[in-house]
Amino acid sequence: MASLDDELKRTVSTGKVLLGIRSALKEVGLGRSKLVILASNCPEDLREKILTLAKLSHIPVIAHTKTGLDLGRLCGRPFIVSSIVVKDPGDSKIMSLVNSENAEQD
Repeated sequence: MASLDDELKRTVSTGKVLLGIRSALKEVGLGRSKLVILASNCPEDLREKILTLAKLSHIPVIAHTKTGLDLGRLCGRPFIVSSIVVKDPGDSKIMSLVNSENAEQD
C-alpha cells in the first residue's frame, strides 16, 4: 500500500493543490476542496477554524505528523507549508487512503 507521503507527492505533481492557510480557509469555507492536509505545527487557532469549516462542508482533514517545513519539502517548495488543499487528486490514490483511514476510525 502506498504511503501518504508518496500519494501526496503524486497529487502535487499530477493534480491541483493550493498551499497555505489563507487558501485553505477560503476553499474550505466555500466547500470547494476534496481534502485538506494540515501540518503538525499549524497554528492552533487556524487549525480549529479549518476543522470547523471542513466539518460543516463535509471535507475530510488529515492531520499530518510532519511539520510545515517538511510538508514544504515534500511538495518541492522552499518554504513552510502549513496546509495543503487538494482540489483534484490527479493520478494519485490519496482519496482512497483517506477513505480507508476513515473506515478504520468508524
